[in-house]
Amino acid sequence: MSKLTKNDKAFIEFVRRECKRVGIKMDLLPTGYLRIGNIRCSGYFDADNRKLVCATNRPDFLSILVHEYCHLTQWEEDIPLWGASGNSLTKVDEWLGGKRVYNIKKHLAVSRDLELDNEKRSVKMIRKWKLSINVDDYIKKANAYVLFYNWMYHSRRWSTPQNSPYTNPLVQEVMSTRFNMKYSELSPRTYKAFKEANI
Repeated sequence: MSKLTKNDKAFIEFVRRECKRVGIKMDLLPTGYLRIGNIRCSGYFDADNRKLVCATNRPDFLSILVHEYCHLTQWEEDIPLWGASGNSLTKVDEWLGGKRVYNIKKHLAVSRDLELDNEKRSVKMIRKWKLSINVDDYIKKANAYVLFYNWMYHSRRWSTPQNSPYTNPLVQEVMSTRFNMKYSELSPRTYKAFKEANI
């Protein structure tokens, strides 16, 4: 975990209080990544099991916490995408595990759209709290993560912690610093970047 500012620490305490208020257990674990279903990740929000979990032994810990907390806001507000995504996220996980899933493109699209909404919320939160996170870099990584759901249709695999869409320089190079990309499909340029990056 990199050095936290006063605002960063205040935000972490805010998330802790918010989790307590809505009956969610917040776990900050001193590890590099976590395992959930068929994927390894850096954090997750699980409404069914009432948990928000983040790996803290990583330089982007604060970004991950913002992202996962914003999933909590989607859940608490009960946005339409949240309800639709429950089934779709399960189907994507089953498909990544080798199961045959009908309409996988639709399930990937619902999951992608949920993440796009969440990333926009995350940027608003970073700005509101004046966190020590570079917003341009965050949006590039967010765009890579959102578009990764389109790439998964071709790769049928989750990324590894060593080669993720938000750390690979080939992918980062073709990402915008604004939420102005075409998210419904990969452009030839983004497809080429994901393919060359072998994520």
